[in-house]
Amino acid sequence: MEQDSWERKYNLALERMERDERDFRAIEESLRRLVLRLSALARGQSEAADRLLDRLGDGLKHAASPEELEPLLDELAEAVAALDRRIASEPQEHVRAEVAEPDAPPSAPAPADVDAGGDANADAHDDAAAVAALRADVAKLQDLLAEVSGRLGDMTRYLVAELDEVTAANDPGRTLGEQVSEEMRLLAEQTLEASDVTALRDQVTARLAVIDQHFRDYREREDARLATYRERAERMRDRVEELETQTTSLQDSLRREHELALTDPLTGLPNRLAYERQMAELEADVREGRVTACVGAFDIDHFKTINDTFGHAAGDAVLRIVGNTLAKALDNRAFVARYGGEEFAVVFAGYSPDDALVVAREICSLVEGLAFHASQKPVKVTMSGGLTRFGSEERAATAFDRADRALYAAKRAGRNTCIVL
Repeated sequence: MEQDSWERKYNLALERMERDERDFRAIEESLRRLVLRLSALARGQSEAADRLLDRLGDGLKHAASPEELEPLLDELAEAVAALDRRIASEPQEHVRAEVAEPDAPPSAPAPADVDAGGDANADAHDDAAAVAALRADVAKLQDLLAEVSGRLGDMTRYLVAELDEVTAANDPGRTLGEQVSEEMRLLAEQTLEASDVTALRDQVTARLAVIDQHFRDYREREDARLATYRERAERMRDRVEELETQTTSLQDSLRREHELALTDPLTGLPNRLAYERQMAELEADVREGRVTACVGAFDIDHFKTINDTFGHAAGDAVLRIVGNTLAKALDNRAFVARYGGEEFAVVFAGYSPDDALVVAREICSLVEGLAFHASQKPVKVTMSGGLTRFGSEERAATAFDRADRALYAAKRAGRNTCIVL
């Protein structure tokens, strides 16, 4: 349960980090789009500024880093300052239009002033042209301000829509969204109030600087927060790996304990508990008719005499060698276990009594052929066995009891033999 809790916390932390990273990328993309659109509004003031804006647009489209954009922004600021100085140094034309009184009669020109009158008409014509040009410039400026206002309104709505997911995700994102929206609103209002292009540019530049600072502050906070999350995630990952290692070690330990619990320490064969589990599984298959089986009980002849004559160490050696012989001889053909003392139990799954008897006599012959020596004297070792068919209507214990009776019948028959009961 503790491991599952750590894994859930680890996954939640990773998901939160990935979501924050996506939110940050969305905000950064929105800012890039805003700069591109505002750059488009500032074009046409000078060729040098337009070239710098083209370079700025290319850098934003190719996701240039802040370090790459910083020199370009400095050059753009210098170009804007030079443009401001040039506009301020140009002479201002003051046009004064003379308007005649509507009731005044026209004066007759004197014959001697014909050339002077011609010059006066030319000046009047030039003044009228200047006034018309000034009115055209004013109209163009008003149209430009209206267009900028409309575009800023569109950008405000766009940014609000783009930042919805970010603002809904966390409080810093919500604060940033509110700050950007407010700056865009103020920028739109000031655009409508701007009297000339220079004032408009100054207002846009100032507001963009404020917005840029908001994004920088947000990015610094998010970087610090992400660093904290990464550190916590790393610690959590280390803890999870530690728990996984402990779990694996515990599982290995439990598996070894389980194997030891089912293994006879002297012979290395399955013990009586393992035999009983094997018979419990086989009992269901026999009852359902999926398999036939025979049960065998085998016992080393005169084993007490070997212990009494040569000692328990010699008896243990006999048990180990006989057990190893049975395991190798039966291998995948039958299940063999040390039942207790000098007695072994064998399960012949899929065998008829006749087939099982052939194998039982084979292993008895192998034991008889083993060469034992104790105290530098040869020791003759033989084994007797009893076999029975495992009936579909009986319990495993009943079948073994009958095999055990067959074993004792073999003992009474002279030992070193096998009998089927």
